[in-house]
Amino acid sequence: MNPGEARAAAERGAPTVLDLYLGWGKVGLMGFGGVTPWARRMVVEERKWLDDSEYAGLLGIAQVLPGPNTPNVCIIIGQRFAGAAGAIASVVGLMTVPLLALVALALAYDALAAHHWFLAGVGGAAAAAAGLVLGTAFKMERGAKLDLAGTAVCAAVFAAVGIFKVPLIWAVVVIGPISVALVHFRRAP
Repeated sequence: MNPGEARAAAERGAPTVLDLYLGWGKVGLMGFGGVTPWARRMVVEERKWLDDSEYAGLLGIAQVLPGPNTPNVCIIIGQRFAGAAGAIASVVGLMTVPLLALVALALAYDALAAHHWFLAGVGGAAAAAAGLVLGTAFKMERGAKLDLAGTAVCAAVFAAVGIFKVPLIWAVVVIGPISVALVHFRRAP
C-alpha cells in the first residue's frame, strides 16, 4: 500500500477482524449466483473500505492468481487490514453461509430435479446472475475512470476471451504486459 492509500484507509477507519468476518459473511449470504457484485458493493459502497480504483486494482490482481476471484480479493483485503487473522476471518465469513446453503440445496436439488418447473427456475436464476455480473462490470468501468487506452485494453481482453475464446491465461500473458506498459509510460515524467 502506498502512502496515499494508507492515509485514505486510515481516514476511512480500518475494519477489525470481526468487521471483516461480518462484512464478508454478508457477501456470502447475499451472493447467490455469484458474489462479485455483492463484494464490490459491500467493500466500496457500503463499508467504504476501498474506493473504486483500489478495488478494481485488487480485483485485477486476484484475477491473475490461481483460484476464484472474489475469495482472492477477500483474502487480500483481510490481510491488508488485519494480517493473517483478517485474511482467515474474511474467507471463513465469505464461505460459511454458502457452504451450509450448498448442502441444503444439494439435498433439495436431488429431491426436485425431476420436475420441469424446478429446472425452469434454475434457468431463470442463471439469467439473473449473468445480469448482476454485467451490471457490476459497468459500475466498475465508471468508477475506474478509464481513459482511451484503458478502454482499449478492456475491449481487447473482452474480444480475446469472450468472442474469440482465447484461454484467459494467454490473454493475461499477452495483454497484461501491454496494459502495464501503457500505465507505466503514461505516468512517467
